Amino acid sequence: MKKNNSTFLKLNTLVAALMTATAVQAAPVYDQDGKTVEFNVEGMAGVFSTEENYNGVDDGGNFWQEGYLKGDLVGRNATGSGTVYGGLGVIALGTGGDGDAGGYTSGDESELKIENAFIGWQSSNGVFDLSVGRQQFTLGDGFIIAGDAISLGDMGIPGIDVDRGGAYYLAGQKSFDRTAVLKIDPEGPVRGDLFWLQSDNPYHQDTELGGVNLEWVDDAKGALGLSYMSVLDVDKGTAFGIWDQRDGMDIISLRGQGSMGVENLFLSFEYVNESGGDTAVKNDANAWYVEGGWTFADLPWSPTLNYRHGKFSGDDSSTANNEAFDPLFFGFTRGFGTWFQGEVASNYAGPANSGNDVDRIEVTLQPRDDLTVGLQYWDFGKDADAADLAGSEVDLYVLWSINDNVVFSPMLGYYKPDGADVIANQSNDDGNLYLQAVLMYFY
Repeated sequence: MKKNNSTFLKLNTLVAALMTATAVQAAPVYDQDGKTVEFNVEGMAGVFSTEENYNGVDDGGNFWQEGYLKGDLVGRNATGSGTVYGGLGVIALGTGGDGDAGGYTSGDESELKIENAFIGWQSSNGVFDLSVGRQQFTLGDGFIIAGDAISLGDMGIPGIDVDRGGAYYLAGQKSFDRTAVLKIDPEGPVRGDLFWLQSDNPYHQDTELGGVNLEWVDDAKGALGLSYMSVLDVDKGTAFGIWDQRDGMDIISLRGQGSMGVENLFLSFEYVNESGGDTAVKNDANAWYVEGGWTFADLPWSPTLNYRHGKFSGDDSSTANNEAFDPLFFGFTRGFGTWFQGEVASNYAGPANSGNDVDRIEVTLQPRDDLTVGLQYWDFGKDADAADLAGSEVDLYVLWSINDNVVFSPMLGYYKPDGADVIANQSNDDGNLYLQAVLMYFY
């Protein structure tokens, strides 16, 4: 087994800092005459193990550690015309041990950097909210935008620098480098956003995009959303060069989520179309999913049964267009499997929301108010001429809320490759046993 003792010590230090933070209750720094300053803390630390990896060499699995600790000062000043607010935060993060099973980190990453730096103004009636700076932005359910969360490390590839500090799985960095976001929320069911986002993530080749979002929201029935956006610029030829094709691309998203007024029912869907572009080969891709769930509230432990089917188009070599769906800035939103689908598949083995269809069945139980147990089954197939990354996966996870601030989440997963390309990446067709344990702190 590969070892990296120096970085392991760095991660131990980071984990120790996180554990210390869990024992300290953060408090408002200042609160007087409509002026407030608060200090917020978020941290995660995890250990991970796999029996296999996906570097194309049959050299066993990986054992690694990840952690991040993030602190933010957020201030607000209420005036007669509205409220001025702002935030400034830093994040420390890193990876130790062997690095992750996908080879996106080496186990020798650690970094301290600014994560948030923004200012904003909200009108006194709450209708308008304008903010600019370095901050997070999520669109709808996070199917295509859930912050700028991909955080690679030192991959050791000559001439390619994608190192963002590591902590790849935990994905603590979510803020876009530069943003301008106007939220409009008048009385009634309709609200909207105008947004401009600029990434400084080398993996995303510093993608810049702008768009508009409209939503109809009914607290009892659910929400419908319609968005349009366009990719304004991409730093072509940098990093892996895999996102050159998104330059000038237009994106339309139609989505909905809610209960339709039926207690214990959950419904969700989204359809995304990608077209055009400034490159010689034009984009003509799409992705969609439909999801339904039911909570058996009268049964012991309130079991919930959920099913989802999704399809992400792959390139068709017989056409002059590019049909490979670009998943953009998807991320973790409402729980495991949204939108990193399958803990092994989406994070390490592939596919990752492009050139595949996917089915998921999930059962969750709640034995106690502070304890949730979930079991997910995943089936992945390929679409069109995309790489054959077909496979199946089972994930068993627990979410234990130790107190109001601390959550502990162990997970056991088993992944079985079926497609020729993922078998080649794994260098065998064996099942892969995956173990992780993550401690989370929020205040």
